[in-house]
Amino acid sequence: MDKYFVVSAKATACADKKMNNTTVKNLYKSFCLGDGELTLTEGADNTFVLGATQLPQLPEGKEWALRIDEKGAAIIGRDFGGLMRGFMVLMMKMEYTDQDIRMAYTCEASAYRMENRMIHICIFPDSGDYFIKKLIRLCGLCQYTHIILEFWGMLQYDCMKELAWPMAYTKEQAKQMIQQVRELGMEPVPMFNQLGHATACRVRHGKHVVLDQNPRLQPLFTGDGWDWNIYSERVHQLHKDIRRELYEVFGEGEYFHVGCDESYNYTHDEYSRKNRLPAFLNRLTTEVVEEGRRPMIWMDMMLERGKYPGATATCPAEEVESIQKSLHPKTVMVDWQYRIYEAPISTMMSLKDTGYDVMGAPWHDPKNYTAFADTIAEQGFFGMMMTTWHTLELKMPSVLGCAKKCGATTHTWSHISSAKTYGKETAALWRRVAFEGNDFKSAGWIERDITELYVGQ
Repeated sequence: MDKYFVVSAKATACADKKMNNTTVKNLYKSFCLGDGELTLTEGADNTFVLGATQLPQLPEGKEWALRIDEKGAAIIGRDFGGLMRGFMVLMMKMEYTDQDIRMAYTCEASAYRMENRMIHICIFPDSGDYFIKKLIRLCGLCQYTHIILEFWGMLQYDCMKELAWPMAYTKEQAKQMIQQVRELGMEPVPMFNQLGHATACRVRHGKHVVLDQNPRLQPLFTGDGWDWNIYSERVHQLHKDIRRELYEVFGEGEYFHVGCDESYNYTHDEYSRKNRLPAFLNRLTTEVVEEGRRPMIWMDMMLERGKYPGATATCPAEEVESIQKSLHPKTVMVDWQYRIYEAPISTMMSLKDTGYDVMGAPWHDPKNYTAFADTIAEQGFFGMMMTTWHTLELKMPSVLGCAKKCGATTHTWSHISSAKTYGKETAALWRRVAFEGNDFKSAGWIERDITELYVGQ
């Protein structure tokens, strides 16, 4: 028969001083069904102690360990990120009865299958501020280590006002968003696509954040506006200015995602592809390293065309080696593939011996992200980067599903609720991160309750 520690809604804990923030207190309040009030006194770094129990031992190679017994609950983390991921797990140990809130006795440690568990989030003009706030909190509960934030025309820059729509986030608003990422124990990673996707809008709808506001800036782009003009020194300087501003907004960090995917013009322009693109990528990745960051880059433009069934790969076989070697050695290769469903992922395996760190990047299909997780864990790759794009309204459970395939620990009842689709457990977590409350439109992750299925990209 299980034994339980009864949780007090009004509680005092001794913890790492970095936990003494509104985000942590709101999580406690929410998991105590809106009645929780957590007071934090300063304790040792990377620790949290509720009650009088002893800290557990942190096993070698683990990110966190936690103990729950008759005296209380305690967590120790390898670092602050590990501590916060342990805190997320602790919150999900809470069970509810008519009489009390309780947690079953346990002593356990993290069991992640890979070190780096990242998620890429796009911020669109119609995403909604509250939606993004809850999404970031959900990613924290899912124990991701990094969030890559890509503002699609939704961040105001000093270097060129046309890079943002008028309703875009100010830098101060973005900094508040990024601060919450840090309070949840994750590292925020800036991204700006510096080759294709220059519209900062989805291709199928014909919008272009810069040219729809100022058509005189056409020389910065290829004729159709989809790609940046890599022959232009003005573009080169603009991208440097953009990166400098993003470093200021995001603060200290290890990575910068340069994008560089789906560059349709350069894919079909043989001269530019052979004679200009490798030099452009070398200059770009080298400058990012000189700026103190490790560049991350999508790999579809650097994989052999037609070699891998189901893969997105556009590079002629005879050019693969030269374009891959053009990248700075500190570059992280990010292999996004959405139609490969069996491990090992063939395109990842082709990159294993390149000398670069390699990440796998799946999308929302469970077969796809499971194959990636298995490949990365079994082959010892650098990590996973879950992508979300424009489909989150209907595919939100993939955020949790992918995290679980990476080894995230969640509710004790998860295995009997939604082990295949994770929809019900995602809904339970989504309610816990709605700190500001809900109405009909903001409840759940879609404003409507009846909607047609999304078809195509």
